[in-house]
Amino acid sequence: MQIRRLNTLRAIAALIVLVGHYSNRAQLWDAVLSTRAPQLGVMLFFLLSAFLMSVLYIDRAPTAQAMRGYGLARFGRVVPLYVAVVLASYALGKVGIPWIAESVYDIPDAKSLTSHLAFMYGVQVLWTIPAEIHFYVVFAVLWWLRPRLRWAIPLSCAAVLAVYASGHWPLGPKQPVMGFPVDLPVLRGLPYFVAGMAIGMLYLRWQPPARWRHHGFVAALGLVLLLYPAILERLTGWTYVMWFNPMILVVMSLAFFCLVFLVPDGNPLLEHRVGDHLGNISYSLYLLHFPILLAMEKVGLAKGAGGLLLFLAITISASSLTYRFFEFPMRTRIRTFAQRPPPG
Repeated sequence: MQIRRLNTLRAIAALIVLVGHYSNRAQLWDAVLSTRAPQLGVMLFFLLSAFLMSVLYIDRAPTAQAMRGYGLARFGRVVPLYVAVVLASYALGKVGIPWIAESVYDIPDAKSLTSHLAFMYGVQVLWTIPAEIHFYVVFAVLWWLRPRLRWAIPLSCAAVLAVYASGHWPLGPKQPVMGFPVDLPVLRGLPYFVAGMAIGMLYLRWQPPARWRHHGFVAALGLVLLLYPAILERLTGWTYVMWFNPMILVVMSLAFFCLVFLVPDGNPLLEHRVGDHLGNISYSLYLLHFPILLAMEKVGLAKGAGGLLLFLAITISASSLTYRFFEFPMRTRIRTFAQRPPPG
């Protein structure tokens, strides 16, 4: 199933993260586009991921072959580039050249490396990848349970959202275990994954009448902009904690619902070649942008709006190359295994 506008939504999520991190490091426009704002892009990524998995898989029979294909597809989508970035960061951090070591993800020792490769911890923006992997496992379990326990998914979604709304959502472990850094970042993102699943299941079973749909609903993107902490605080004086405020989840889910359900097909702002390309390379954009930004900062190029344009140009170029020559070929090669019958 192809929902073309999801490409542009991925691109928007990635650009929220990129521009927010640049604004924070360079103090662009008094950092109005940063200060926790990149987390809004991550929230959108989580909604998108769970929505798409639900649309693609939830109505399929969870046979061994189908689950094998699911696992290989998810592995190929996320793991190869993540592992390459983690290993490169660890290796470059050991070269003894300060500006190089300070321009990669901070993975200082073997225990930190092990925790990253075991998806138990992620430094800086890498924390989201273990969260994504953990949710893949949760989704596989719920998918397997569905024909055996019909209400497993609705009850699980209701329980997660109820606890989250109650204000008693757990934070997860924060202390190392035997010197290995450990986190359970899936707890931070699980309400967003669950909301994405619910919207995905609704998409499979209901479509709004044609008279409800209008291109004007693309203005729902403005709801995301209004959630930027610096903007919201200046407008209302209200401060909030990003990941533990149910209102943020409600507004993000409402914006996502409007863009997916209520904007007609062919909307020029959501369906175009630029959005397709940036959406395709969004994972590379997400993983590569932070080291590129650190390197630019070290050489004094992360300054002003001109620096932002240079940062975006370098990151998009590097991500396009990475996608073409590594990410997409590795993903395709791994997915071919899903098409082969299992041994025996």
